[in-house]
Parts: sequence; structure tokens; C-alpha cells
Amino acid sequence: MSNQFGLPKNLGNGLVLRWATPADTEELAEFNVRIHSDDLEKPETWLARWTEDLMRGDHPTTSASDFTLVVDENAEDKIVSSMNLISQVWLYEGVPIGVGRPELVGTNSDYRRRGLVRAQFDAIHAKSAARGELVQAITGIPWYYRQFGYGMALDLGGGRDFLWDRPGNHKPVEEEAYRIRPAKVADWPILQTLYEAHNRGSLLSRARDEASWRYELTIPHPTSIYARHFYMVETAASASLSTGVANPQPVAYVEYKQFGNTYFVRELGVLPGHSWRAVGLFLTRYFKKLAEELFKEEEKRLRGIHFGLGQGHAIYEALGRQLEEQRRPYAWYIRVPDLPAFLRHITPALEKRLANSVLAGYSGCCRVNLYKQQFTLVFKDGKLKEVGTYKAKVVDDGDIQFPGTTLLQLIFGQASLDELNAIHPDCYSRQPEPAILFNILFPKRPSWVVGFG
Repeated sequence: MSNQFGLPKNLGNGLVLRWATPADTEELAEFNVRIHSDDLEKPETWLARWTEDLMRGDHPTTSASDFTLVVDENAEDKIVSSMNLISQVWLYEGVPIGVGRPELVGTNSDYRRRGLVRAQFDAIHAKSAARGELVQAITGIPWYYRQFGYGMALDLGGGRDFLWDRPGNHKPVEEEAYRIRPAKVADWPILQTLYEAHNRGSLLSRARDEASWRYELTIPHPTSIYARHFYMVETAASASLSTGVANPQPVAYVEYKQFGNTYFVRELGVLPGHSWRAVGLFLTRYFKKLAEELFKEEEKRLRGIHFGLGQGHAIYEALGRQLEEQRRPYAWYIRVPDLPAFLRHITPALEKRLANSVLAGYSGCCRVNLYKQQFTLVFKDGKLKEVGTYKAKVVDDGDIQFPGTTLLQLIFGQASLDELNAIHPDCYSRQPEPAILFNILFPKRPSWVVGFG
């Protein structure tokens, strides 16, 4: 049927590709633990919980029918390969973009190198396109997803550490100005405001609505790595009395999880008008108390806090040189199957950048050569009037050239044009003006996207 995107499909040798159903949940959860655990002596059981969360039917965008399965009819229909699609909306400088996130890609070792993952990507990409998603984004092992049209083009992770044993990093106070409590569903409107503060300075972010907040606050299994643990930072009772306000008032939020020997902060936002530094230092003392309690209970010593908030978060400025050096980020794999359509979609962001630049009111045509594809950007009085096409007469015919997926690195803020040219000599501009234009349209900017899992 057309709405099944060609599935079920016979792949030969008894292998059948089909969409999953809720009845597959238990077997697929066990499959994902077995396939994705680094050490089966210490299985990563959170993978089962994540699978169950996505298949149960209460996730805002994903259900069992968004998983593909390859089953072997010659082995009692056992699952031998699988992946899934998690739809979401990201914001590109405020412009909403439909994004499909493939995840949990895995194949039984006895069935690899038969094209099973490629066949599943065909179905997942078709479903994502049918939902109007202009981008697919996936996290994963080095190089592998380049085979399927993806390029590493967006920061993933990275951060800075706060260590308690560093001189000057732990100064007790007589009385705290804040207190902390678990967030509740009723907090979601203020959490949304605080989340926007968390995203300040990030080129891309994920859009959240009431449904996603309710899901993330209440439903995922707490042991899943994709479960979020939100806490509200409020004015303490004494502070509230001193300001004449009867009840504690929300000031910030933090989302964190204990990983290894640190507390891993994954989200942090402070209301405008309040001090990021004051909140940050309060959290360093709060986490130290938690660590001391953990040591008493389990004799497990934690060394500090990892602010895993990308390369440019506000808390880094607030805590300054009390933090360790920047840990470099990994990268999201990004796929944009129709670049002209994507550029048309983000036109408001491009025109705003142009209007605030040295090329305000620009008119002209820039021929962009990706070597395997060519298109034009036609501007009139500072407005992007057309994303058209042209036919290259020779291999490098164009005003500006981008090999492979390098243009994605520029569009998604991961690298500047000069940085790309330094690594890829065939990524260049023939004349000064196209380079000036592209530096304006696509400035290097960090992102710390909280993907929907």
C-alpha cells in the first residue's frame, strides 16, 4: 500500500522487511540491548527501556509502526536488523524545520553486509519525506552514516567541567538564596520560558510544545538515557521574605543525570533579570552536597560537574575561569536531500542576516556548485527571489564551490568558509563577493540541540 512505503518487502533468502507492531516490543527490546551493548557481561538495559518508551504508543511523535524490522523467515521470523524514526521540529534561528531522527540502527553480526540497513533507510527516508521533514539527523559511530547521504555538520555534545578540588571552587555560604525541587507538569509554561533562555545563542534548537513537555516530564522510564530529569531553582524562603514576596519564585531550571564520576548538566536556563553566576555557583554547592551524601551511602566519590552544553553556553561566561578547558564536541550526522527546498524554507533567516550586514539591499546571482549538483541564489534588493538551477559547462563552473557535504557544515554553523577552504582546497570562491555573501548568510555559530529521543 502507498502509505506503507513499499513494505512489507521480500529481500531474498527468507528475509522480509516490514514495519513493526506493538507485539514486537519485547523481542525488539532484547535485540537492541544485545546488539548495541558494548559488553554483554554488563548489558545496557536502558536500551530496552528506551525501545519500550518509543513503541508503547504514548510518545508524541513515535510508535511501534515507526520501527522497521528485517525478520528471517528461515529462523522462526527472528529479528535480525532494525531501526526507527523519531519525528520532531527544530528551529533554525526561529524558523521551524521538520526533522526526522533515525535511531537504534543495528544488525545481527551474522546478517551484516547484505544491504539491510540501506533498505531500511530507504523506507525511513520516504516516511520522513512524506511528513514534510526537510532534514534527517542521527547520532552514531564515526563515518558509517556518510554512506547514506549524511555528513557530520552540527555540534553534538562538548562542554566544560567544574571540579570541586580546584582551588577557590568551593566556598560555602551561610545561607543559600535558592532552593531546588523536582519539576512538575504544571511547571511546563515557565519551563518553556527557561528553555528559551537555555537556547540563547544556539543557532539551532528543538521546538517543545505542551505535549512534548508533558511526555518528557512524566512518561519515559527513568533509567533510559533519553529520560529527562528536570528541576526548578526557586528563591529560598528567607530570600522570598526579604523581597516581600510570600511564595518562592522560579528563577532557573536544570536538567541533569549522574554519569560516571560527575553530575552531567544537559540543560540550564535562568530567567532574564537574574544572575547566571549566582545560580551557577548555587548549583555547584548543591551538587557537592549530593556528592557527599552519595559517598556516605555508596562510597562513590564524584569529582565535579560536567556542563555538557556545547561550545558557547551562557554558564561558561558566568563561571569563567573556574571551569576547565573546553571539551570538543562530537557531531550530529545531517542529511538534507533537497538543499534548494531547504534554503527556500529558511529564507526569513537568510534575509534577516543580509539586512543587518555590509551587503544590505544586495542584488545579484550567485551560482553554487556542489560538483554533483548546481543551483543559483538570486537576490533582489536584499530579498531571496529565487533558488534556481544552472548547468555547469565544466566541473568547477560556478561562483562558489562545495565538495561533498561541506555546504552543510557551513549552513549549520559548524565551520566557517575559511576553515572549510583550509581543509578542502576545492571548497572556494572564485571572486571576493560570493565569499562575502556566504560569510554573511552562514556565519559560524555553535548549537546545543536537545534532540527528542
